[in-house]
Parts: sequence; structure tokens; C-alpha cells
Amino acid sequence: MFPLDSYLRRSDELVWREIGDGVVILTADGRAIHTLNKVGSAIWELADGTRRIKEIISLTCERFDVSLEVAQADVQEFAEQLVAKKILQIRNAEAETEAEGGGDDR
Repeated sequence: MFPLDSYLRRSDELVWREIGDGVVILTADGRAIHTLNKVGSAIWELADGTRRIKEIISLTCERFDVSLEVAQADVQEFAEQLVAKKILQIRNAEAETEAEGGGDDR
């Protein structure tokens, strides 16, 4: 499981298109195609690098009228699968703070 304050971001090494209620993703090498259902597509749309996992969970609850527990399990499972396939990237909040200049300036 990823920390809920981590950020999710789509990999730049992909080509993807929305088709109907879903999303189709083609890996950069053209060797794999992934098709996302309605829920996966909504999470994909939200994983733009500006939202923390906890925000994506909250928005998933609202959009699909599911409990926090169900949304958290779905988002975490989705993120783990797509990070493992290098389709999504995870960035922790500490790295984000340092990138914004919040690190130690010596």
C-alpha cells in the first residue's frame, strides 16, 4: 500500500485515449495495450500528478457513491497494479516538499 499523502501521476512514456466510458493505454514500445473500465478510467483521469491518493479516494467515493473503505481498496489496488507495470508513477509527499524548495538550504 502506498501512503495516502503520495501523489499519483500518469507515465509520460504512454499513448492513451478515452473511448466511451473507458481508457485504452498503449505502452511506448507498443507491446502492451491496457483497457480500463469506468472506475479505472476515472482514477486514471484524476492521476495527473497534482492530487494525493487520499484526494483521489475521496473523489472516487463521491463519483461512484461507494464507501470510503471500498474506494480506498479500489484506488490502492489500481495504483499498485499500474505502478508495477510502469503505467503510473508514485511520488511521496516528502519529495514534493523538497522539490518545492522546502528542503534544507545550506
